[in-house]
Amino acid sequence: MSLVVAYKFKQSSSDKVVIGNHGWLFYKGDTNPVEQSMGYWNLFTDEQLKTIADNLMSSKKVLENMGIEFILYIAPNKETIYKKEIPDYYELKSKTTCTDQLIKYLKENTDIRIVYPKAELLQAKSEEPDRLLYHKLDTHWNYAGAYIGAISLAKELGLNMPLINDINLEPFYNSTGDLTGMLNISIKNGDLDYNISGISNLKTEIEKYDFNTEFIYHTYGADSRTLLVRRDSFSSALAPNIATQFQNSVFIYNKYFNSQQIFDYDSDIFVFETVEKFLGNLEQFRISLISCSEENPDNGMKDIIINPAIKNIGNIYISISKKSSDSNNYEKLQDIKLLEKPVKLQVPNSEKGEINVNIYNDRLKRKVIERTIIKY
Repeated sequence: MSLVVAYKFKQSSSDKVVIGNHGWLFYKGDTNPVEQSMGYWNLFTDEQLKTIADNLMSSKKVLENMGIEFILYIAPNKETIYKKEIPDYYELKSKTTCTDQLIKYLKENTDIRIVYPKAELLQAKSEEPDRLLYHKLDTHWNYAGAYIGAISLAKELGLNMPLINDINLEPFYNSTGDLTGMLNISIKNGDLDYNISGISNLKTEIEKYDFNTEFIYHTYGADSRTLLVRRDSFSSALAPNIATQFQNSVFIYNKYFNSQQIFDYDSDIFVFETVEKFLGNLEQFRISLISCSEENPDNGMKDIIINPAIKNIGNIYISISKKSSDSNNYEKLQDIKLLEKPVKLQVPNSEKGEINVNIYNDRLKRKVIERTIIKY
């Protein structure tokens, strides 16, 4: 049986690809968004939720102190929007996904601004079912779906983009995508996408477009705020849409991103963009003014080294205290001091505990910018 015939009869030649209904393909490898969107995934634990919330709130506090807006942007899985195209042998296990759980927790316990355009995409799909919003042969949304996503982000930032029915959509067809690539086939004209025009009368120029590093756009006469997005592959289609709304916008690939870039580009808005299947990465994401490392100099002690993490943001002051695992009280190690160069702390190799670092913007300790716990 040929691969194309196997596709027709819903027999996948790859354990990473699900052949769905009406010519739709879905990805089930590693993170398995099929199972995530059908409610198969275990929900986040209380500890995971608290870690993510703490990371986001600490990042928000650091950014706000620098006058930078912070947005968490979650692009819906293809499987979330086109759930009915998933084959029937995947039964819906739960209507509540880990995405729903996390958003609910963050809204109830933090003031993080969240954009998750699931409802807007489902409404657009319902109103115009023949206008596709995601690729049939690829894991990503197409330009029409990304435009709906851009409208949602712009609205959160106080901007109004034209509705999708008020712009020009010129359809074109593809025969391949990342999922057909996994099957080693092509399906002639099996995928629908759109060239978009008529968003704005302003001229948008592309300074740089490198998927592995940065997309940089300039739209002269648009909103004067500088937008910086820490992105994944879903921003490839999102970027040219939302870039029409800002005079300067930068989209940095997650593997190339570091916190220093937020300040190097003099950003006014920082958006952490992730597709929902990668939400677990929020456990490791945190914008911090300090970086920590550990060395073992073979003298029975561990050296814990605290460095400034961000250059050229002005003076920051720190105080440091320590609590070993067999103690209930913190011991002051360092009173308030200007963090100009690395600070080295020593603890016994055999000792376990935590070091608490409070970071202030002045010597009078009037405002805590960040509080960091270092486990050792």
